[in-house]
Amino acid sequence: MSSNTITLIFCLGGLTFLANWICLSYFYFKNNSVTLNSKIQLLKKLFYMIIFSTIGVLATGVLFVSALMFSHG
Repeated sequence: MSSNTITLIFCLGGLTFLANWICLSYFYFKNNSVTLNSKIQLLKKLFYMIIFSTIGVLATGVLFVSALMFSHG
């Protein structure tokens, strides 16, 4: 497989993961009455969520591309 194909698959997987994160975050904040006292507290919570999501995107992408390379040689 070419390097461009692997990069495309990795990026599409990341975009899918982030789209899912956005949907889940929307429903979480909508259904749970989270009391955020200030904008700084909201930004801090979103920052932590983005950091954990970034780690999840990278880990999932590496595992998926590794499995793809293993199965297709």
